[in-house]
Amino acid sequence: MYDFEEANVRRFLEQHGAKRAAIQLPAGLKQYLPEIKETFDKAGVEALVLADSCYGACDPADAQAKRLRCDVLVHYGHANMRIPTCLPTLYVEARILIDPIKTVEQALPQMKFKRVGLLTNVQHIKYLQKVAKLLRSRGAKPFIGRPGPRAKYPGQLLGCDFSCACSVASHVDGFLYIGTGDFHPLGAALATGKQVLAINPVSEGFKLISPAIDAFLRGRKAMIARAAAGNRFGIVVSTKPGQARFNLARELVESFRRAGRDACLLAVDEVKPEELSDFKFDAFVCAACPRIPIDDAERFEHPILTPFEAQVMLGKAKFRPYEMDEVSKEDLSWGKVR
Repeated sequence: MYDFEEANVRRFLEQHGAKRAAIQLPAGLKQYLPEIKETFDKAGVEALVLADSCYGACDPADAQAKRLRCDVLVHYGHANMRIPTCLPTLYVEARILIDPIKTVEQALPQMKFKRVGLLTNVQHIKYLQKVAKLLRSRGAKPFIGRPGPRAKYPGQLLGCDFSCACSVASHVDGFLYIGTGDFHPLGAALATGKQVLAINPVSEGFKLISPAIDAFLRGRKAMIARAAAGNRFGIVVSTKPGQARFNLARELVESFRRAGRDACLLAVDEVKPEELSDFKFDAFVCAACPRIPIDDAERFEHPILTPFEAQVMLGKAKFRPYEMDEVSKEDLSWGKVR
């Protein structure tokens, strides 16, 4: 189902004379470990699997691998985000081998727009030009946006970077997204105000996502209202290298204090309910991975907001148009202590 780039991995191991290699896998690829590990066994390299969670290329476990005396890190499932690492690191994108064309053809009658922005994740990126050719043959005009600061390829969406959609939003009537899950197409719809036809090549399903996503917006508005009733707020930042938005977190703390609210900066490796529940805050603001307040909100006993939602709660921004949280280079800097 996936291309695990065996030849490329073997060359990388040989190039660095690796004796022990750390393997890092996202949850969706852990079931394929036997197939992945076989490459290392054939190369005579000891494979050490880092079994902790893996959020993406923002979360390379190079420091952990180095502490475990590994020579290299092989990170599967994500494209290189250009985050410096302390060990030689290979990113194996694990591109999916399922051609989406059949599902795209089935979905086209549902696509009511002719100027189409094409979006996908790294697993399906190699099919984007093929889909563009199909659309042109059907009289549509495809657009593929330039990559954002965290993405590697044109048309590539990340949960923390919707730049490729925003860069062509003014030229298109709607978007076609290829991939699994709802977060990316939902984010693109909210970020651009355009409809997104989301196509899942694995399940061979598709659905149209509208920017007026009432249920989602009602839920987020209710989350803000619950948080506004509190007075003690934990501003949560991660120590993961691509999520360490300390500058943003500190600005949020200062905004809350100026508004007369009690706020404290909390630094954790992984933002999990069990790590935060003992602090007895009334609500949290997540200045780490943007997906946590959206995908994992129900796991938390107390409200958890995005930075944008915190500004709405403090009266510094309007709820509509809703803004998805994206990571910027400025967010990631610690800045000068004042």
